[in-house]
Amino acid sequence: MEEDKLFYYSKSANKQAGKGVNEFVSNYNEYDELNKIKDWRKMLSNFYVAEFTYNGKTYYTAEHAFQAKKIELVDSAKANLFCIESGDIIGTTKDGNIARKNRKLVILDDERIKIWNEIKHNIMKEILICKFTQNKELSNVLLLTKKAILLHGAKGIPISRQYDLEEVRNSLEL
Repeated sequence: MEEDKLFYYSKSANKQAGKGVNEFVSNYNEYDELNKIKDWRKMLSNFYVAEFTYNGKTYYTAEHAFQAKKIELVDSAKANLFCIESGDIIGTTKDGNIARKNRKLVILDDERIKIWNEIKHNIMKEILICKFTQNKELSNVLLLTKKAILLHGAKGIPISRQYDLEEVRNSLEL
């Protein structure tokens, strides 16, 4: 039997679980509570604005925190620009696209790229744990996705299973 699959990205349409693109659910009724929440798919996105604290700094989106952590490998002062406390437009703009556009504020050399590739999934899990545990509504949305496989993709980004987000959901269930 095929597993339930839910697909999201930052501009997802507000459709019922199983009715979105790239989705399958065996029992639509299992997601009745989730479907009552407007734009629940967008809430799963790293671009969704939901203020949270990570490593003592406050961020508007998971994308802001993720890019900051990557840039921190080279320049902690520039990484700081992504947090709200910096007062910089990057950190104070409630738009994950701003963080994404500034991801190359510094360029990682080959050695740092190797380090980043080894740690980025753990970093993302840490960030997502902060985002979802500090925002009750978001935690609820994630839990209401039940055991479904979570998929993400967008224009120019291939569809991929979001193991990090699924692991965060599993940790919330404990």
